[in-house]
Amino acid sequence: MPARKLSIDDVKHRAEEVRDLARGEVMRAVHSDAGRMVTVAVVGVLVVASVAYYLGTRRCGSGDSTA
Repeated sequence: MPARKLSIDDVKHRAEEVRDLARGEVMRAVHSDAGRMVTVAVVGVLVVASVAYYLGTRRCGSGDSTA
């Protein structure tokens, strides 16, 4: 059985498939990393706010009137 010869259109079609696959993977990775970064940032802000609130209530509750 003779080997099938590739045409320019075959190669072009395969290159477009690979390009589309690569774009999809990049978009998936970007959105995944962005989601994680936003989650970490939100958790970080909540931790800082909680610590600030805790320290503020401790300072005010200990009789320190300068707070």
